[in-house]
Amino acid sequence: MACEPQTDAGGVASQLPISSPGWSALPGGSTSDWGQELYNGQVLTVLRIDNTCAPISFDLGAAEAQLQTWGIQVPADQYRSLAESALLEPQVRRYIIYNSRPMRLAFAVVFYVVVWANIYSTSQMFALGNHWVGVLLVTLAAVSVTLTLVLIFERHQRKANTNTDLRLAAANGALMRHRVLLGVTDTVEGCQSVIQLWFVYFDLENCVQFLSDHVQEMKTNQESLLRSRLSQLCVVMETGVSPRVVEIPENLSEESPLLASSPPPTERPLMQTELRQLVPEAEPEEMARQLLAVFGGYYIRLLVTSQLPQAAGTRHTDAARAPCPCQLIEAHLLGSGCCPFLAR
Repeated sequence: MACEPQTDAGGVASQLPISSPGWSALPGGSTSDWGQELYNGQVLTVLRIDNTCAPISFDLGAAEAQLQTWGIQVPADQYRSLAESALLEPQVRRYIIYNSRPMRLAFAVVFYVVVWANIYSTSQMFALGNHWVGVLLVTLAAVSVTLTLVLIFERHQRKANTNTDLRLAAANGALMRHRVLLGVTDTVEGCQSVIQLWFVYFDLENCVQFLSDHVQEMKTNQESLLRSRLSQLCVVMETGVSPRVVEIPENLSEESPLLASSPPPTERPLMQTELRQLVPEAEPEEMARQLLAVFGGYYIRLLVTSQLPQAAGTRHTDAARAPCPCQLIEAHLLGSGCCPFLAR
């Protein structure tokens, strides 16, 4: 796990106090010369805010100052609205709270009690001999079912989350040219839910080149497989619909109503849902950049939580046995034997 900068009540990221293996702490009074020592996968800074307070906002000015100590000039205005609109909407904040580890553990405990009570009450209909043997069997069955549920939760957490990870696609698309990627995690401190926004250095030009060549090759030899894989990358969008205005005909007869019929007033605007492709058909290089922007947040979350799958060899990272983004996309999305890894 990477070191996390401490923050004050306003969510300002301070300098990292110590270094842990594989990560570097922000040095005090560093200058732009430090930018020459950056390596792919290095945590630059972390913004932490209390998710239980309202209203909240990221102190991106503090992040901008921290990035400047590494020689990275990224004006916060370029991605402020993209990051905050992606993560700080009320429904997203509620989702983060309900999807946190303590909530999953609490649900698992309640699930265990309910399963144990149901199995025990059902077992009373049958003669199981010794009472304590029956209780032990019921307990083992309830524990087995609950552990299965916990494993499903953990497996689900290793997939790309459309409600958090993929919402950072627009912000990461704007930051890629600055060699910075964003990722989001959550933690609990006391009774407070804390959102953590990670800024990680990554030069993606080599990944863009590799994915461009790979997409071009798949377009030539495996176009149906490529379309099938990319068709999984879609989200349901709601858009407003303007009610159709009824036109009044020019020639009115005596029997025609003087007032045109109008739809009854509605309190909520009309909405329609549409399926939007996250990586539309385009030139290979453009598709490669869009793939990296879409899955940049997912990659950073796995990276900072040490959940990246191990790779036999690395392409564009300095960490041992840690895949780079293009390796992750190739193996888990574009590969012929991969399974869907989007968590809806």
